[in-house]
Amino acid sequence: MKKIILAVLVCLLIFTACSAKDASPGSDSDKGMTNNQQEQGINDSEEPDNNGRKEESGEKIEEYFPMTGNVHMKYRGEGNEYAEYETYVDYVKDGVMQVRHINPGTVMVRVYKLSGGELKEVFSQGETYYRHDFTSSVNRDEILIKEPIKEGTSWTLADGSTRSITGINKGIKTPAGDFEALEITTDMENSVIKDYYVKGIGLVKTVYNDKNDEFTVISELEKKEKDVPFKQTIRFYYPDFLKDRIVYIDKEFQLETNKDILPLLEEQLKSVPENSELTRVLTPNVKIQGCQIDEEKGIITVDFTSDLINEMNAGAGLEMMILKSIANTMGGYYQKDKVVITLDGKLYESGHVSLKFGEYLKVDTEGTVEYGK
Repeated sequence: MKKIILAVLVCLLIFTACSAKDASPGSDSDKGMTNNQQEQGINDSEEPDNNGRKEESGEKIEEYFPMTGNVHMKYRGEGNEYAEYETYVDYVKDGVMQVRHINPGTVMVRVYKLSGGELKEVFSQGETYYRHDFTSSVNRDEILIKEPIKEGTSWTLADGSTRSITGINKGIKTPAGDFEALEITTDMENSVIKDYYVKGIGLVKTVYNDKNDEFTVISELEKKEKDVPFKQTIRFYYPDFLKDRIVYIDKEFQLETNKDILPLLEEQLKSVPENSELTRVLTPNVKIQGCQIDEEKGIITVDFTSDLINEMNAGAGLEMMILKSIANTMGGYYQKDKVVITLDGKLYESGHVSLKFGEYLKVDTEGTVEYGK
């Protein structure tokens, strides 16, 4: 637990904005790259045009923070075991980007919003291993970059720290190449953080310095890959009625940016291995209409169409196995131990089972076995 807490704290200290700008073959963004960038993995970004650049320009934040899907960024760490990390883009929509941040200790979800000449981090949540659209969620309001893009632009954070633009074309070195970067400095009570953003790429380096010179933590871009979805293994549960047990099957999926997870879960719960004696959890016409997550209470509410009971055609024993399979699959994926099932917005009620307000199904994997074992 201490390691998880430390990993989350490191994530909060080191700003992890990342993305990459798509470039079609032969487009202007493929031209003018240095050999160093090409050799070390930055093969689809624009080289900043710094020839004769003045300290103040008409550049916009989106040039330094492109919001692009299916981008994988990998950062090397120094000074702390959690300084290394990688990111994937979960969602991009209307000036909002949700990023999955993975370090050796935890997975965080962060949501960034670009509007009114400001880039803000508006949501952050640790220990989030599942995919869920948090782009409309807000639990923080922290400005990362602010226009005008010129030295001296400064703003104050909620904790009293000062953040400012301290350089427009700072030369920096990273494992991914040498760059001219926008330097953002955050002056805190006991530390100083410098973030470096490169036009057409995003965040390429973060340096955290303790003011007492006790330690320095560095995260720097190692490689950027485009058209790379996030790979995730999901466990599905199915009734093995003839053997009076529930089995599970682990399946790997490639989750592209903006891919909704619910249709995928629905599809897999409707299918079982060919020639198996397993029971499908959902019949063909059943739809998962949505889900609501209560993080504080550890409850997920999943809404199905009424076809779930209308087409079930199961006795009391099999129905309970189906409901248990739903609870184990959905609760397991969303990291919740309590699952509420509703039908068209109303609490689940059939001839055998009736859920009352405040009641839920418990995730219970005891006695389940891997299919085929």
